[in-house]
Amino acid sequence: MDRISHLLESIVHHILSFLKNTPAELVRMSVLSKSWFNLTASFPNLHFILSNFRHRKSFFKYVEYTTSRFCDQNLIANRLFLVATVREHAESDIVDRCLEKVLKNGVRELVIYITNSKYRLPNILLSVSVLKTLVICGCELPSSWMLDAVRFKSLIKLSLVSVPIDDEVIKHLTISFPLLQEFEIDSCSGLKRVCVYGHQNLQSVYIQCNAAVERIDIEAPNLYSLRIINEDRTGAPRMNLASCKKLTTVSYFGYLLPDSNGFTNFVSNFPFVENLYLAINYKCKNLKLSSHSLRTFMLHSMCDLEEIELNTPNLALFGYPCNYGSFWPMVRRSTHLKACMQCYPDDCIDALWFKKLRLFWTRKMGSKF
Repeated sequence: MDRISHLLESIVHHILSFLKNTPAELVRMSVLSKSWFNLTASFPNLHFILSNFRHRKSFFKYVEYTTSRFCDQNLIANRLFLVATVREHAESDIVDRCLEKVLKNGVRELVIYITNSKYRLPNILLSVSVLKTLVICGCELPSSWMLDAVRFKSLIKLSLVSVPIDDEVIKHLTISFPLLQEFEIDSCSGLKRVCVYGHQNLQSVYIQCNAAVERIDIEAPNLYSLRIINEDRTGAPRMNLASCKKLTTVSYFGYLLPDSNGFTNFVSNFPFVENLYLAINYKCKNLKLSSHSLRTFMLHSMCDLEEIELNTPNLALFGYPCNYGSFWPMVRRSTHLKACMQCYPDDCIDALWFKKLRLFWTRKMGSKF
């Protein structure tokens, strides 16, 4: 007896979700019976990765076949995940047709990675009112992006990776998405300024820049997390985040200004910070930090202990020097942390290093460890 066919459709769809990386299995299951054909055809998570196929032709054929079966039922997709390269005009046409069919019916989460090509997303994307998550990598934004009224009334997360944009696009995006909570910009060419004004729901911002971003201005009363990866050697961008009174977690990877006040000036941008995570790509001198709000300070730097001076009476956790991978597990609420210092020395430690550590502990710590 086929007991699975008698399960609720939502339960069957959950089972099928574990086969998202094996499209051949989904096809085999769809031919078992008419009921299984209908169940696989109504599967709301459309997952297409070119690398899972041996041949490009079979991949694009599968994409077109699967989206047509699903959209013929006038269903709203929970998720459309597409990772591919587009080499020919015929392949681009297939992607256009499939996107337009899915977007016309509606999709709640769209993740699209089209690399090694200049593929432009269709204008119909601008009218998907039920979209909650939008991740775009390698594509160009729709041609009428700045002209038409964008109707993303439900969008909560927006991530742009390797997308050509400019300062005006950022302003237009944030104004058009009133419910946006998470905003990510990663290696987007043409961007010089990140300006977000008066956004009431924005909570988390992530910026990774390969070229110089000159300024970051954010006015968002509910912003609590800012993460910046800066590969530009000229130093950190100028910042204005004084109005973000809930900004308590800041992570910065990259370069600060080379002068002696570079670190002090950088930290002054975040008067309410409680959790600070820094990875500085050079040996800084006279690293002085004064903060009454700071609870967690994780540092990755070639700075010697005798060059560090902390005036942080409420600091509960100090990590030095932390590797990059240890930063993110430490991002947490530090209210109930037991006061401690964590050191991650390399293989060159000796008696002199421990002497410096003792002097640092007894003389330069402004907090009670």
